[in-house]
Amino acid sequence: MPRTLPAPSRSPRRLTLAASAVTSVLAAGVFLAPPAQAAWTTGARVDGAKVQVCKVPLGGGDVRVRVRLDNRANDVVYKGMLHRYSGPNITRTVSVRAAGKISGTKSMVVKAGSEMGTGISGPVGGLGSFVGYARNLARC
Repeated sequence: MPRTLPAPSRSPRRLTLAASAVTSVLAAGVFLAPPAQAAWTTGARVDGAKVQVCKVPLGGGDVRVRVRLDNRANDVVYKGMLHRYSGPNITRTVSVRAAGKISGTKSMVVKAGSEMGTGISGPVGGLGSFVGYARNLARC
């Protein structure tokens, strides 16, 4: 006849150690994980080149808006721009350039209630796109 094995011990100390080990592993995964990819809102685009923007909240409704040019579809240099408007006037512009790659980023601080637009220009001209308010942008 087979021998019956005793049930494993479920002492409080053993359960506490197990819970502590699981918590440590989960915490390490959270703190050591690579940062999430930024979410980008696409503005103006032409021939596969895209001007993309995202926001970082600063407090009080103000945000830092980052701009980049995703031009992996082209070997031609394009220039991407982010414009801040005050009424019908452009009050500030930042620009990035790239050929065949994603450009670096530039940024500007946008006050709550300011509107923005993006633009793109290349060898044969350019165009613009209204982005709207910063609250509508994806977070970086």
